[in-house]
Amino acid sequence: MTVTAREETRETEVCIIGAGAAGGIMALELARRGIRVTVLESGPRHDFARRSEYTRRFIKGENPWQSPLPGLDRHTTNGDVAYRLEWNRARGVGGSTLHWEGYALRFHADDFRMRSLHGTAEDWPISYDDLEPYYGRAERALGVAGTSDDPFASPRSTAFPLPPFPMSYSDGLFSGVCKNLGIGLHHLPQARNSLGYGGRSQCRACGTCHVCPTGAKASTDLTHIPQAESTGYAEILTEVTVLRLEVDRSGLIRSAVYAGADRAERRLTARVFVLAAGGVETARLLLLSVSPGFPRGLANRSGLVGRYFTSHPLIDVTGTMAERVYPYRTGFSTAMSNHFAVPRDRKRRGAFYLEFMNSAGPLPHQIAASSGAWGPELAKRVRKEFGRTLGIRVYTEQLPDAGNTVTLDGTVKDYFGNPVPRITYGIGPYERAAMAEAKEVAEGILRALGANEIRTGEVRYAAHQLGTHRMGREPASSVVDPNLRAHDVPNLYLVGGGCFVTASPSQPTLTIAALAIRAAEHIAGVLRAS
Repeated sequence: MTVTAREETRETEVCIIGAGAAGGIMALELARRGIRVTVLESGPRHDFARRSEYTRRFIKGENPWQSPLPGLDRHTTNGDVAYRLEWNRARGVGGSTLHWEGYALRFHADDFRMRSLHGTAEDWPISYDDLEPYYGRAERALGVAGTSDDPFASPRSTAFPLPPFPMSYSDGLFSGVCKNLGIGLHHLPQARNSLGYGGRSQCRACGTCHVCPTGAKASTDLTHIPQAESTGYAEILTEVTVLRLEVDRSGLIRSAVYAGADRAERRLTARVFVLAAGGVETARLLLLSVSPGFPRGLANRSGLVGRYFTSHPLIDVTGTMAERVYPYRTGFSTAMSNHFAVPRDRKRRGAFYLEFMNSAGPLPHQIAASSGAWGPELAKRVRKEFGRTLGIRVYTEQLPDAGNTVTLDGTVKDYFGNPVPRITYGIGPYERAAMAEAKEVAEGILRALGANEIRTGEVRYAAHQLGTHRMGREPASSVVDPNLRAHDVPNLYLVGGGCFVTASPSQPTLTIAALAIRAAEHIAGVLRAS
């Protein structure tokens, strides 16, 4: 495909590629310090006034966050598991925070020391204590609702900025039986407003969190980007895709080459470049950016860019109750258990946590569609079947595996004629054993509640793309240093879940946010000193 060349060059101090959880946060952190920032975002700025339309599309089974450009979201898969990206990422200002569930968990201190404590995987080059102050800042910025009732949590220096959501009716059922079984149950922290916060409304429990229609769920298009722009130091360019990064003879990045729907190439020069495009697209862009100094891809002298792709295998275990348990009155989960995530030998047994679901079982229209009944018989069927299902979702940790990769597939091209990402992914005995144990635990809880027709759904994989540009102190065994600066390229920073050394069983977004704040602080210090 021919790409039109056009001489148009912009200049800035810091170029950020991606306006999601990491990029949006870094834009504000740098702009509020008086540093000129330009953000290049491949997707559009989604008009908040259209959220009701987006919600309707989501309810009909459509994905409102896909790219409007044909072929831009193409990718291929390989390996034991077909890890698909269609519903696992979002393009646009806000990135993955547009569609995340909003669960905002800190990692436990043990999660950073898997090798030291358990003799498996690797230790992070930073500790929980190094990151703890930034967790607090991230919680305040996103507006995390929670309370300190998790007996397994690591120490915290700040309180949650918002009170927790009240536990649901079914949480009360789970709480009683878990207490009898000796399993700890506690509130699930989440970045959605239990009270009005940050100029955004209180959550109304709409139950369509993939598209929050009220703005109560934190997303950087609402929490960070407008504030960054209001400083006068941040500019957001939307619907422009970065095609490659160009380096000069000294090995520094000189410019980001990008294009819009017209495919005309433009350039942005900067002193510092930050890749925040997600674990898949960040790795892909580095691999596309070949040069004589980096024949295997930018920042890839270690050969580790795109390796150790990691996510979270998950399963849902459900059971039917004789009495009503009133699901769907709260559209998200409010209780969880870390009982099987922390106090265990993780060399032998993988960690997992339990999420007690508030939205389990078929909805009335689903019952109607599958029943074949009409009139009074249909009404009787819906009354009998709806609202009697309890569910437990299990997230298991995955150990990093060098065989799980993001590479380039030269046989398939995207809208701009570039090779698409190819995801090779699988899970091993460690993860499967953890899921088998978790299934038994969840089934035992449901049986103790008196549930019957207990079922376990198919294994699925979370929208978490981790490990593809891992952090470490040694250039031979990692891609970025503890400040997320690329070992091979001094003016390049790689932020987001790709820098994770291990996955923990917990959702990664709060950790991504904390690391982004920390990296922005480092970049600001470097720029001031130069």
